[in-house]
Amino acid sequence: MAMERHIIGLLLILFTYTSGRSTIFPSIDRNTTSYPFNPNYTDYHYSNSSIYNVSCIDAKAVFPSLTLVVDTTGSMSSYLYEFQDIVRFLATRLDFSSANATRQYTLMEFNDPSVGPLHVTCSPTEFFNAVYYLYTYDGGDCPEYAMAGLLRALEVSPLGSFVVLVTDASAKDSGNTYVVSRILSLLDSLKVKVFIFANPCGSIYDYDFQVYKEIAARSYGFVFQNFSPSSKIADLLNFFLKIPVNSTTRLFSVDNNMYYYNDSFLVPSNLTSLIISVSGSIYSVTLYTPSGAVGNLETFFSEPWGHVYYLNSPRPGIWSFVVYASDSYSLRIEGYRGNSSIGDVSNGSSFCSACDRNSICKKDLVDYICVCGEGFSGNGFSCYDINECDTYVWPDPCNHVGYCINTYGSYNCVCFSGFTWENKTCVDIDECLEPKLSNCDPQAECVNNYGSYSCYCPEGYYGDGYTCEIDECKNDVCGFGRECVKIPGSHICSDPCFNYTTLNEPTRSTSYHDYHYYYYDYYGRSDYYLNGWYRFTGSGGTQLAEFCPSVGSCYTRCPMWLSGSHPKPSDGIVNDTICISDAGNCCQWTSYVMMKTCPGGFYIYKFSRTPVYYAGYCTDPGTITDSCSCADDEECKVVGGRYDCYCRSDSSTVTALEDIRPVLSCGSQEIKASFQKCDLQKFNLDTKNIHLIDNTCVGFSDFNTTNIISVVSILKRGVCGNDLENNGTHVIYKNTIFLSMDAAASLAGENVLSIRYSCVYPLDMQLSLETALNPLKGSGTVDMEGSGRLEVTMALYKDSSYTKPYEGSQVILASTTNLFIGILLKIGDISQYAVQMTNCYAVPSINSTTRYDIIKNSCPVMQDSSIKVIENGVSESGRFSVQLFGYIKDSDVVYLHCDIHICTTTCIPTCTGARSLSTTGSVSTDVGLNIGPIYRQADVSFTTPRGGTGDDIITQGQHRDGCNLSPREKSCLVKDKDSISPDDTN
Repeated sequence: MAMERHIIGLLLILFTYTSGRSTIFPSIDRNTTSYPFNPNYTDYHYSNSSIYNVSCIDAKAVFPSLTLVVDTTGSMSSYLYEFQDIVRFLATRLDFSSANATRQYTLMEFNDPSVGPLHVTCSPTEFFNAVYYLYTYDGGDCPEYAMAGLLRALEVSPLGSFVVLVTDASAKDSGNTYVVSRILSLLDSLKVKVFIFANPCGSIYDYDFQVYKEIAARSYGFVFQNFSPSSKIADLLNFFLKIPVNSTTRLFSVDNNMYYYNDSFLVPSNLTSLIISVSGSIYSVTLYTPSGAVGNLETFFSEPWGHVYYLNSPRPGIWSFVVYASDSYSLRIEGYRGNSSIGDVSNGSSFCSACDRNSICKKDLVDYICVCGEGFSGNGFSCYDINECDTYVWPDPCNHVGYCINTYGSYNCVCFSGFTWENKTCVDIDECLEPKLSNCDPQAECVNNYGSYSCYCPEGYYGDGYTCEIDECKNDVCGFGRECVKIPGSHICSDPCFNYTTLNEPTRSTSYHDYHYYYYDYYGRSDYYLNGWYRFTGSGGTQLAEFCPSVGSCYTRCPMWLSGSHPKPSDGIVNDTICISDAGNCCQWTSYVMMKTCPGGFYIYKFSRTPVYYAGYCTDPGTITDSCSCADDEECKVVGGRYDCYCRSDSSTVTALEDIRPVLSCGSQEIKASFQKCDLQKFNLDTKNIHLIDNTCVGFSDFNTTNIISVVSILKRGVCGNDLENNGTHVIYKNTIFLSMDAAASLAGENVLSIRYSCVYPLDMQLSLETALNPLKGSGTVDMEGSGRLEVTMALYKDSSYTKPYEGSQVILASTTNLFIGILLKIGDISQYAVQMTNCYAVPSINSTTRYDIIKNSCPVMQDSSIKVIENGVSESGRFSVQLFGYIKDSDVVYLHCDIHICTTTCIPTCTGARSLSTTGSVSTDVGLNIGPIYRQADVSFTTPRGGTGDDIITQGQHRDGCNLSPREKSCLVKDKDSISPDDTN
C-alpha cells in the first residue's frame, strides 16, 4: 500500500507539472468571476484565482462548510503527503455519514511570496481531488504568509464554517495589522471555528506564532503543536463537521500554562451534551456537577497533542472543573443542543452493515461511525492491516529490546535476553524478584538493571556478587602496619615497606617549573595509571609535598599534594587526603592516599587512579638527603661506581660477640633498640636480618644515618610480639631481639644471639586505657592545619588516680558513687596543644533534647557541689568528676557528651559563679565526644573509692648506660643478653 501511494502521488505531481493548474477541475464549468483583493496587501501577491458557482449553499445550511488553508512551501512535503491521506479518510466518512448534506468546500494555498490560488466548490469529490493535486515548491525561509491565505479563505467562507489551517511555520505577515484585524472581525461575524495545525519557527511566545493562538481563542478553536499526522485527525475533523450550525453554545474558554487550574461555568437548561476540547500538555481534566459529583466524561478523541470529551444530559447549574498540566494548553467547553432529526439513523444496523469486518460500528455524539479496530487502519468501511513492525512506526512496539513480527491485525515481539513479552511489548524482567532467576550468592544484594541485574557482596564480604565469602581483611587479621590483600578463598599479608616501586624523577620537585605552561596547551606528566605502593627517591625529594605547589611546577598540569601530614611509625598504615590543584585553586579536587613510615624513616604511598588524567604527585625538594654523609666510624668510598659509607677497620671497640648491646630508647609511642652497624659487621652479623619475636618486625638503617641499625616495636600489646605486664602502678613492655650471621658465615640465617629488653612506664590516664582489655571510651578526630590529625578520647575512671578505667559496654553506678571523667589528646608532639572542655552534659538518650549540664561555658555549673573540674585548658588532658546519679534524680540511664576545644596554647577559663569570663590562647577547632550508657544501680549501697589525685610520684628505677629517657618515662631497662648455641633457636 505504501508503494502504491508513492506511485500515485508521483503520477499526480507529474500530471500537475505537465498540464498546469488550469486543469485541476476539468469537469467543472469555467464560468468564473474575479474576486476583488484589498490593495493594502503589500508584502505578497495573489495568484490568479477563480470562484465557482456556490449557489448550493444558503443561509439555512445545516452543517458547517469546510475551509482548508494549506502551506505549500518546500518544507511541507511530508506534512502535505500525510494530510492528503487525512482528507481521503475524511471524504469517505462524510460520504457515508447521515450528515452528508451539501456544504461548501474551500481550498486556499499560501506560499512565499505568492498566495493562492483559491478553489471553491460544492462537490466533495472535486475538493478532495484538488487537495491531491497540491504539491510543494519554493519557500526558503521559515515564516510564511499564513495570514494572507487565511484572510482570503475567510472572505469566501459561509457562516458557521469549519476552518483548518495547516503549516509548519510561523506567520511572516503577523505584523500586518490590517490583515490580522480583518481576520478577527470575520471570525466574529461568520462565527467560524478555526483549527490550526502548526509548529513555530522560533519560540512559541513570539508574536508570529502567538497570533495563531489569538485566532484560535477568538473562534473557539485550537492550535495543535507537535501533532502526528494520522487518520485520527480525520476522525477529529469529521466529528466537528457533523455538529449542526447554531447547535452549540460557548460556555467557557481559557488559554493557560498553570500546572494546577480550577474554575467554574454555568450550564443552561435544554442542553443535550457538553463538548470539552483541549490542546497542549494537559494530564487530566475532571468535571464536577452542581452537586459536587464527578461528571462521567466519554472520550471521543485522545492524542498527546489534543483531546475531545463529551458528557450527555448535563444538569443545569454551576459546574466546575480541575485541570492538571505540564505546559501551555487551551480548553474550550461548549454546550450542544441535539436535534432528534439530525444525526439519527433510523436503522442503525443498516448503516453499520457497510462497516468493514475489521471495524467497529459505534455511535458518537451525533452520528453512527465505523472505526477500524486495533491493528487496522482505514476509513472504517475499508480497513487494512497495520504493519506495526514497519521501521517508520514510532515508537518501536518492542521498545528496541526485541525484534517485531507482524501478524494480521496484530504483531508479536521476540524479546532479547533479560526481557519478556507483556502487554504487547517487551518489558524488563526483574530477576531480583525470584532468586532462581538470578545467580547471585545467597549473601549478596541483587540490584535489577534494565535488561539485566547486578550482584553485590555485603559489607564485610569479598567477591563479585555471584560468589561471596567473608573478607578476613576487614578484621585486621594481618596485624599492625601490614597490608591485607584478599584473594578468593584466602588472603595475603605483607609489609609494603618491603614491596614497593621506586620513583626517581627530579621533575616531580615543586621547585621544577616548566614555563611552557603559560604559553602553550600544557599537560605534562600523568599519574593516572599508577597503582600500588611507591617510594620517592633522588634529587627531586623523598616525600610528598605538604603545601600547595605553584602553577606550572612538578611538570604536570594539575599538581597533587598532601593536605595533611606524614604519619609516625606508631601510626602504621594511615589514610589521608590528597589535594589536586588546578588554575590556581589549590584544592580543585580531592583524592585519598594510604601511607606508612617504614623502618629506616622513609615513606611509602599507595597510589591509585587520579581523579583527572593530567595530574601528578609532587615532591618536597627540602627532603633531599646527602647520600654520602658518613658517621665518625665510617669512611666514604667509591665501590662499583657509586659512593657509599663503609666501616673503618678500627671503628668497632667491641671485643667479643657477647658484648654487643643496643642503645634502648623508651619513647612515648615506641621502643627503639639501636646497634652500631660497624659492631655487627665486625662479627659477621647480618644487618638486614635483625628481628623481634614477631619476625616481621625487622631492623633497618636509621633515618639520615648510615651507621645505626634499629629495630622498633610500637607501644601496643602483642605488636611485634610485645608482652605487657601491669603491676598496678607501672606497666612493663617486654620483647626479645634476635640476630643471625650474614650470608658469608657458616651459620648464615640461624639465630646466634638473643637480647631480652623491657621498658617500664608509670601507670597514667593514657597507659591505663591502652593496657585495659575493653575500656569504655568515646573517640573523635580533629584535622589540625600543619599538624595532621589529632585523636581525642573520653574515658570513665573509677577513682581520682585515673588509672582504673571502666571496662565493658556499660557502667552501673550507685547514687553516691563519684564518676571520674578524663579527656586525652593523642599526637606525636602534643606539648603545643591544650584541651578545653567547653560544654559537658548528660542526656537520657542519644537524641534527647533534655540536658543535665555539668560544665557550661567551660565552667562547672553550681547546682551540685559534687561537680569538680580538676584540669581544664592546662595541658593535653582534661579531667572532672561528678556524683552522677546524686545530681540527676529523674533518669535511670544517661549518656555523657562533651564539646572539646583544641587550643594552640593554654586556654584556662576564668570562672566567676557558673560563667566563663574569658579564655586565653587561640582556639583552633572543635570536636564532640559521646560515651555511655551509664545506668543507676538500684538499692545498693556503695562506698566511694578513696584514692589520690592522680599526681602520685613513682620512684624511677635503675637503667643501664645508654638508656635515653623522654620526659614522660620513669625507667627503661636492658636485661642481660645471652649467647646461645647454634641449636638454640629461641
